[in-house]
Amino acid sequence: MGSDWTEVSLSELTTKITKGTTPTKKDGGFSSEGVNYIKSEAVTFDGRIDESKFTFISSEIHKKLKRSQLEESDILMSMAGIHLGKTAIVRTRHLPANTNQALALIRPIRNKIYPDYLFYFLQQSSVVYFINNSTSQSAQPNINLQEIGSLNIKYPEYNEQKAIAHILGSLDDKIELNRQMNETLEAMAQALFKSWFVDFDPVIDNALAAGNAIPDELLERAEQRKAIEKKNHSEIQSLFPDEFEFTEEMGWIPKGWAIRNLSEMVSVIIDHRGKTPKKLGGDWAESGYPAISAKNIKGNKLVRPDTIRFVDKDIYDKWMKVPLEVGDVIMTSEAPLGELYYLNSKIDYLLSQRLYAIRADKINCTGSYLFYWFQTEFGSAEIQNRATGTTVFGIKQSELRKVLVLCPPSSVLENFDKYSQGLLGKMDANDLSSTELTKLRDTLLPKLMSGELRIPDAAAFMDEVK
Repeated sequence: MGSDWTEVSLSELTTKITKGTTPTKKDGGFSSEGVNYIKSEAVTFDGRIDESKFTFISSEIHKKLKRSQLEESDILMSMAGIHLGKTAIVRTRHLPANTNQALALIRPIRNKIYPDYLFYFLQQSSVVYFINNSTSQSAQPNINLQEIGSLNIKYPEYNEQKAIAHILGSLDDKIELNRQMNETLEAMAQALFKSWFVDFDPVIDNALAAGNAIPDELLERAEQRKAIEKKNHSEIQSLFPDEFEFTEEMGWIPKGWAIRNLSEMVSVIIDHRGKTPKKLGGDWAESGYPAISAKNIKGNKLVRPDTIRFVDKDIYDKWMKVPLEVGDVIMTSEAPLGELYYLNSKIDYLLSQRLYAIRADKINCTGSYLFYWFQTEFGSAEIQNRATGTTVFGIKQSELRKVLVLCPPSSVLENFDKYSQGLLGKMDANDLSSTELTKLRDTLLPKLMSGELRIPDAAAFMDEVK
């Protein structure tokens, strides 16, 4: 057990607990490139630093903001707002970097506390809960540097700290690998969709081969296609026409393709907008049917699993008159509008408020095609332009049904669906793997940090994921 472990305040284990400053316009403000500047939104709920969320400052401003210059193994903690208590650890790839006043910079004494051990200690749900429930609860919940320094940290001898961090880190490495693989798979699906249904590459290739005219708007793309060594995809290539025609709605599109309202391409739209299953009576259950809402859909995946609650079969049957099916596209109707999730597995989710489930009719369209169409510049603009509201900006089902969709022939849709389903299936499997790895990590984390589970016993759990 951990009775022989040391317990001291965080301030005794650090050389620095501070925060940064937002550069002023007088100093030069932000730049389009330069030194990485890490804000609170770049720290994710799962402890990563999202490099796509970086802004930048000049090297001159970075030198001026000396107090908040980051070093490898510094720990960042969100100090305010609804994301209070999020933490992440700085790696070499993030440097040089600086941060602002919304993130605390915690610099461990490396020969006393192993930085990754401290990072995982602060990642415990009990620690995050304590931070969120013992801080200044004003209009915006916050924690100050002194309160952060007073947090009690419990730790074993140094080599055991490293061993604990290694076990938890190996699980996070597997989760990160799955995430990176999914990014690659998603990019592949997006690239093919763009090539076929936005840039119309096969139609351009066919038109060039036939000597047909290329619209002025597509001449630049045609020149790019001429420079590409052609591959033999004759079977698929033959499914595309070799001419374009002009439309008022979308400009030039492949000849023979249609433009339809969404209502003509779906069999059902499940709509619980503005309602909650709690109105049916009863209460949330410990297990059963997971109820998801708009806050659980972001970046084309399910997020914040800690906020997903459950209902029993009675409430589910009353609420979900039309159960979800594989291939349904779930879309947020407001706050925020237009976030998407593709249902690739048969899971009986209960849809709470601010969500639509859109089901393609499988004759004129497929779910995978709609999923990627809504992400195009034209599709996204259609949704945004048909939305209304001031306090809450959202789209009504009547307007959603009017959204224009380019409708290719069924033979082309079938081929895209076959390709995309394979990629979406792999992504789904990776997400499932990450879910299980996360559960294992979250099970081991408090047990390892309390000394309830020692290293040899934890190694047995790790055998399950090798």
